[in-house]
Parts: sequence; structure tokens; C-alpha cells
Amino acid sequence: MKAAVGSNVDKYFLGITLLVALVFGGGTTTGLSTDTGILLLAIFTSTVVCLRHMDRAIDRRVFWFMAAAGLAILVQLLPISSGLTRSTQGILPETMPLPGLDPLTISMGVSRSVEVAVWFMTLCLFLTAVLKLRFEQAYGLIPYFLAGVVLNMTAGLIQYSYTGRAIVTDIFSYDLKAGFFINVNHFSDLVFISIPFAFVYFIETNRLIVLTAYIVSALLILLAAGSTAGVLIGFAMTVLSVIILFQRSQIGILSILGGSIILGIYSVGVWARLQVEQVNLGYGRLEFANTTLDGIRDNLPFGIGYGNFLTGYPAYEKPEMIFQTYVNHAHNDYLELVFEGGLIAALLIVVFIGLFAWRVGQTLRWPLHKAATLAILFVLVHSLVDYPLRTLGIAFPFVLFIGFLFHRGPETPESAPAATAQVDLNGDMILVPLEAP
Repeated sequence: MKAAVGSNVDKYFLGITLLVALVFGGGTTTGLSTDTGILLLAIFTSTVVCLRHMDRAIDRRVFWFMAAAGLAILVQLLPISSGLTRSTQGILPETMPLPGLDPLTISMGVSRSVEVAVWFMTLCLFLTAVLKLRFEQAYGLIPYFLAGVVLNMTAGLIQYSYTGRAIVTDIFSYDLKAGFFINVNHFSDLVFISIPFAFVYFIETNRLIVLTAYIVSALLILLAAGSTAGVLIGFAMTVLSVIILFQRSQIGILSILGGSIILGIYSVGVWARLQVEQVNLGYGRLEFANTTLDGIRDNLPFGIGYGNFLTGYPAYEKPEMIFQTYVNHAHNDYLELVFEGGLIAALLIVVFIGLFAWRVGQTLRWPLHKAATLAILFVLVHSLVDYPLRTLGIAFPFVLFIGFLFHRGPETPESAPAATAQVDLNGDMILVPLEAP
């Protein structure tokens, strides 16, 4: 009994960390006490797991990518004159004091870049810990993930049951607008990326009734949340999960027919949502993207420093686009990363997508890898119009999915000797391997 508990302590540590991130990591602003607590917990648990299994290697491509990305952040903290790296001195007025502005580094705000460095390296440590788990332990993290999603869906269902939208305040260090998230889109992200893992886990455990209830609940909550991207991606995620993950499972024709009926009803809701909500791209995300592109061109090749979007973006805003509410992100994570990190960030994005595509080509035949591929792909797609990965409640599951995709798989114990028997062959005793019955 003690041996079993000891062998699973790694799974318990990382599972609890994941669950805490899903419940308390729904904020989007910097400096949140809840995020600090999550990061400290993740550093502790991930370090313990890594120290317990220092002899287990991880994929060297993942290691070198993490090292390169971490180095790219640290380079921006080097004491290099900003006059050699940036051409925006005239755009950012010297008479306007900017908190954290340091002209002796590439980064315009050292404190914010250090915060990003801690955030990123903690996620890398968590990923390393996941990759060092045995495959069955890593697979055992799925129930923790689904439990966190169910808690969020339950909280969202309670909120949506009120006549008006209920915003919970004074509990966390941020307001709860959808589940345990402040951003409805990020809440929708969490729900739809859980769909393929629900298929994998509940089909594997032969709980089709539970799977049906989960999918129906997830789709209804996505409709109630009102996120257009969440509604569309949730619909696409469910369709692809049915097509891809049902190929080799023992599912009866009635189950497939029932799933088709559910998707058909949901498609009516999707159409109704699109008719109600019309998005003005010229006024919103397209304008953000054009403004961010102006900033990118003016700050090549090094960018303005990670975490400094709020400092750099206002210098490029058109006067007619300045209102009481401010733009907190570019709503395109790729453009924002290049704005902050320059050409190095652009190169890292290309390398990551290349590594992802290469690994998918190697592992797409396994159900868990298919689910991880779908979840990662749709988060990357949603990042074109939003910033989901800047929320710890999405970042930790995303890192977990990368761990699933790049895990070495079930271990084959090389040290275990094969069963043999001694046989007399012409007076010589030899060992003959025995086949398992």
C-alpha cells in the first residue's frame, strides 16, 4: 500500500497544482496574488517531481526550445543602450514618466519582463515534471483536469441561472464573470479544449452515459457564455472529436446517431448566436492588429520587452481610437509576442509550430495524442483573435497537453530479465527464453 502511494505521489503533486491553477488562475492582469500563489505551488511541486526522477530524460528538442525561449527573455534584460535597439524615442515623449522605463536595457520595463521570465520558467518546470512522469501517471492527470473544468462549468451554470449576469467580487483577487474566469472567452477556451479529453477518458473507461452528459453540458454552457469564438470552436471541436476519436472505439450505431442529433440541435444554437452577435472587425481586433503592426515595424529587431505591451501600444494608437477603456492586449498573441520580443520571438513561434507539426506526424495514431493535438491546435487558432495563454488557467492545461504530445510513452523495463529455463543440449546446459502464455 505504501509503495503504491509513494509511486503516485508525483501524480498527486502535479494533479493538485493543475486543479488549483484551473480554479484560481482565471485572472488576466499582472501582479495578482492568486497567480503568485499558483506559481509558488507549481515551482515547489514540479521541483520535487524533477528531483525525484533526475535519471529520466526528456525530449531534447523540447529542452533546447525551452532553453532558447528562456534565453530570449533574459537577453532583453541585458544592459544595452535603448538607442541602439529602438527607434521610438521621439514617439514616447521624454516628458511623460513611464513606470519601469529603463533606457539601459532592451526591455522598456525590466520589472515586467522579469515577471514574464518567472511566469514562463515556472511553466517550463511544470512541463519538465510532466515529461518525467511515467506514462500511466501522466495519463492519470486527465481526471484532475476534467474535475477542474467541471468545477468551472458548475460555477458558470450557477452564474448563468440568474436573471442578470452575476459577477462575483471580493472572493478572489479578480472578479468572476464566467466560472472562475474574468474573461468569458477564456472560460469558453477551457470548456472546449476539454471536449476531446472527455471523449478519450470516458470512452476508455466505457462510461458513454457520462460522456453524453458531459458533452451536452459543455455545449449548452458554451452557448450560454455568449462567446462567438467559443461557440464556433466548441462546435468544431466536438465534430472533429467524434470523427477522429471514434474511429477505433467500440461505439454502437445508436450512440453515433445520438451524437449526430445533439450536434444538429447545437448547430441551430450556433446559427442563432451568429445572427444575434455581429462583430465589427474594423473597430475591434483588426484595428488592434494594424496598430500593433505599426509598433512592430518601429521596434525591430529586438522589440519593446516582454510584458510591456501596455507601455508601448498607446504610442501608436490613433487619436480617434482612444476611449475611456484602454486596450490591454493586441487580441492576437502572435503579433503581441513579436511586438514585445522582436524577430527572435517571431523565429521562436515558427520553430514551435514546426516542432508541433513534426511531433503530430509521429504520434497522431494514439487517441491521447489526437486529443492533445486537437486541444493545442484550437488554442493556437484562438490565439489569432485573443490572448488565452496569458491566463494561468489556460496556460497550465496547454503545457500539460504539450507534455502528453511529447511524452516518450509507456516504459519498457529493460532491467527485468526474461523468463528462461535450463535445457540439456548434447550435454551442455543452455538457457532458453520462455514465451508468455
